[in-house]
Amino acid sequence: MRNRRAQPLKEILDQWIRSSGAQGPLARGRIVATWEGMMSAQMKQHVGKAWVRGDRLFVTVTSAVWRQELHLRREEWRKRLNEELGSELVRELVFR
Repeated sequence: MRNRRAQPLKEILDQWIRSSGAQGPLARGRIVATWEGMMSAQMKQHVGKAWVRGDRLFVTVTSAVWRQELHLRREEWRKRLNEELGSELVRELVFR
């Protein structure tokens, strides 16, 4: 008979994610989803695809005016994004 203590499901899933190597893809997906959830309807009209490489979030912007505005406020957006995520996952936002 095995003598195991009961573990919360979250703990079991966290262990599996770490051991499977899925932590990176899940974190990247969470970053992009959080970013997309923060955008206003007006912003969504000018912002395209977002992706994560390392600790950088890259965002395509279809308007030069919007790209400049977002670039000037990138540090504010980065801080707000990390607050929403609950940790410092994004070091830099890059608008293209």
